[in-house]
Amino acid sequence: MKALPSSLLFVALSFLGAEPVLAQTRYTCRDEGGAVYTLSRPCPKGMVTTAVSAGPVEQRSYRQESSTSQRSRAVRDEPDYLDYMSGRCRTLRSSIRAASANGSKYEVIAGMQREYRRDCSDEETEASSRYYKEQRESRRQRRDDERQQQEALQAGQEQDARRAQQCAESRRILAAKKARTDLTPGERNDLRRFEDNITARCAKS
Repeated sequence: MKALPSSLLFVALSFLGAEPVLAQTRYTCRDEGGAVYTLSRPCPKGMVTTAVSAGPVEQRSYRQESSTSQRSRAVRDEPDYLDYMSGRCRTLRSSIRAASANGSKYEVIAGMQREYRRDCSDEETEASSRYYKEQRESRRQRRDDERQQQEALQAGQEQDARRAQQCAESRRILAAKKARTDLTPGERNDLRRFEDNITARCAKS
């Protein structure tokens, strides 16, 4: 048997060690929940085809990109209203997120999503409605409390202003009466009582 030339042997070994490359069509699909998948077959019924591409695709590269996009979807923040849902639906939702993050098969994820839409869709709508209603009521209650506090503060300030004005007028009258020299003994007694009253009522003014 004839030995292969070294150049041909090098090319053959290079092909053996190369990553397999496939020329195939890829379909980008979006389901009702907004999740996006890339498949090697046409999008299933109930999903929307958003893009179709053809050409050599490295399988390893596809797996990496798919895993990255799934992890990206899985790390989205969960809505606060999930606390108003049943434990079963919360667990099912978490399982769907975990399956997407772990790169589980499309059929597995799609099956769980169908189950979630069937059993938990209405519950999620009710939970969302209840949560946001309570949030609106809470904000309205805070606004009412703040308005009442502001009104009470304003009323107190107005009352203090009126008392200060009354005390200033009483002191003016007291000073005018004290300046008189023709007061009778009875008027002087009235003046002392008037002064004591002003002192007690206007001590902080």
